[in-house]
Amino acid sequence: MRWRTYGEPLALTILVLLGISLVPLLLLGLITPLQLQQSAIVLAWAAVSLLALRLPALLQRESRRLGLLVAMVALAGIIVGVTALPPAASAQSQGLTFRAAPRISQTNFSRILANAGSPAAPYGNELYDIIRGYGLDPAVALAFFQHESQYCMTGRCARSGLQNWGMLRRHIKQERNAGIVDGFARYATWQDSVRDWSELMLGYINRGMDTVEKAVPVYAPTSDGNVPTAYINAIRRQVASWSGSANAGADVTLRAYTGPLDQALISETFLASSVVYYPNWAFHQYMLAEARAGRPLGVPMDESRIITLDGQRFAVQVFALDTLYTPIAPVESQTNWSDVRRLSDLLAPPPAPGPTATPQVAPGR
Repeated sequence: MRWRTYGEPLALTILVLLGISLVPLLLLGLITPLQLQQSAIVLAWAAVSLLALRLPALLQRESRRLGLLVAMVALAGIIVGVTALPPAASAQSQGLTFRAAPRISQTNFSRILANAGSPAAPYGNELYDIIRGYGLDPAVALAFFQHESQYCMTGRCARSGLQNWGMLRRHIKQERNAGIVDGFARYATWQDSVRDWSELMLGYINRGMDTVEKAVPVYAPTSDGNVPTAYINAIRRQVASWSGSANAGADVTLRAYTGPLDQALISETFLASSVVYYPNWAFHQYMLAEARAGRPLGVPMDESRIITLDGQRFAVQVFALDTLYTPIAPVESQTNWSDVRRLSDLLAPPPAPGPTATPQVAPGR
């Protein structure tokens, strides 16, 4: 009786206070959507437990006990039926979702970063947990990291030490702002970078862009020299390779392009090699110019990367028939990116000297 008079009202009051606090805590950024869902489940379980304490009094009549047994059997049947149903085909055709059960294990996530030599590798397990804390799929997040900067092993991320997971151009929260370099955000830690990327994705989701297919045209627009269709398919294939799922990598729609046919075909050529074509990149512009001049380079074999030789850095990209490289200036912003050179020219023998002219002797008088 004492519990009924004092304990139960107090417990219910606490549950109500906790329940009405969840949404404000989410809006203030103090909890993640996943934590909100988990907290709601715990509160519901606590409420049901309080109700269960009243069951002995409620079930004194045999008809009520029989009704409860029938309801429990029906509930068990519904749960079994729902969990046994295969995923709906329409759900699969909606695209690759950001919010999903992990399509990659924490061990594989960290191993991939370590094998790539990524500067983020020492924090792999923690970064995985941060992404999961936002309710996002770590495989999709890792695919974005791979696509944007080869795990920060190439491009501006590597050259400028940006620690920028998704190569964001601005910070999502100012307390994570460690500056802007060459138009891209710099972060003090990888943890801050992953949190910013995750919160940007949540913003997309809240605006209805809950799949890679919907978000990428906004995240990587054509105005920045991107090819969204190629970007999307690269992400899908990468996630599929990690998850072993054919559905994750399958193209659910025909790829559609706008612009000249040659650009679409070049994009497809690069895509077949799991490399993204950037029309405004010097290497790719050079490749196209050489092909038009009858000196083709062949298909790309890998993304561009940075190498160092005796303190001199070079940007390099390997193609099937040749390798392109550009010397990087000590001050990177002063690099002449249009100075694209070919390995074949470097290996070519020097031109043979021309014939030596025989001096002519004037006839004597």
